[in-house]
Amino acid sequence: MRALDFAMRLAFFAIVPFLATWVSALFPMTAVLVNVALTLAIFATAEAIRERAGRSPLLARVVRRHLAFEEHYREHPPGPFLFYVFYPILLPYVLFRAQTRRELWLYRGFTGGGLTVLIAAAGIDFWRSWLPNLGFRDFIVTWVLLFAVQTLCIFLFLLPIATTVVKLHAERRFKALWILFAVATLSVTVAVVAIDQRRGHLVSWVATQRVRLRSKAAPAAARAAELQALRVVWANAPELRESVDKDGWVEGDALDRAEEQLATFFKPDEAYAFSLHALPPGAPEVLVLQCDLGKGPPVWRALRRSGAEITNISEIPRGVLGLARRQTVRPPKKRTSGWRNVK
Repeated sequence: MRALDFAMRLAFFAIVPFLATWVSALFPMTAVLVNVALTLAIFATAEAIRERAGRSPLLARVVRRHLAFEEHYREHPPGPFLFYVFYPILLPYVLFRAQTRRELWLYRGFTGGGLTVLIAAAGIDFWRSWLPNLGFRDFIVTWVLLFAVQTLCIFLFLLPIATTVVKLHAERRFKALWILFAVATLSVTVAVVAIDQRRGHLVSWVATQRVRLRSKAAPAAARAAELQALRVVWANAPELRESVDKDGWVEGDALDRAEEQLATFFKPDEAYAFSLHALPPGAPEVLVLQCDLGKGPPVWRALRRSGAEITNISEIPRGVLGLARRQTVRPPKKRTSGWRNVK
């Protein structure tokens, strides 16, 4: 049974840190990751931390809640590993029993320090990424949703990992613990390399929401930036031809030029969330700029080669609107002529 239990924990430490790294690229997860790292470090060095905390009131205050974790699990050893893996599903059972309720209560707000990190990160993000066009009301609605995602991640990531560290540390199985830490480190490294080697950056959910809200808050300024982005692409016909692939996707230098203009109004990560199409690919007559929002119609703008703006959606080539941004930044080398639907 011990071998099977360790195998399950090993698989978790190999898979979940990889997934957590990808999730952090799509959603702000600073507070969650800081607390996971801090909690694990304190669990792994509980005796030394407790001894130092006894001599330092400031340190004792900082790690008070983490030491409460350690005290609780010393009196009440963690349950089966799968119990914590499926914790969100078992939440009604957790709330029904006094002991499991007490354990859950220990995780409230992660830690005081983690809450501080969360608030500070939110404040910085509001100042840098939302102002001046978007107000606090728009911001707080989005961040409530983010907090729900972060709370779910606490259940999915922190509880199984933290209780594993507590269990192995209490059983003095330090070799097994270091193996799991090494596997988790390798998992994160692989994820970071995979993200870095993608042929395009990940566009976060928050960035697309800001595009939608900013376009709605200042429609005239958004329209002006989008039209100017299309005009500067049309202004360099040779560059445009070299940047269009056989399906009409515009990438490379032409897309970079469009993003520079979009960034005069939108934030840089919002500008990157837009994609660009030129149709027909071999001899473009229409440029379509859009930001896919996942659900619902995209934010879009279209301009003919003549300079006339297209405002009727029926005049947009079928199959273009609603396409998610393709994860590639390499300019294509082959093009085909003729008007075709993009699939």
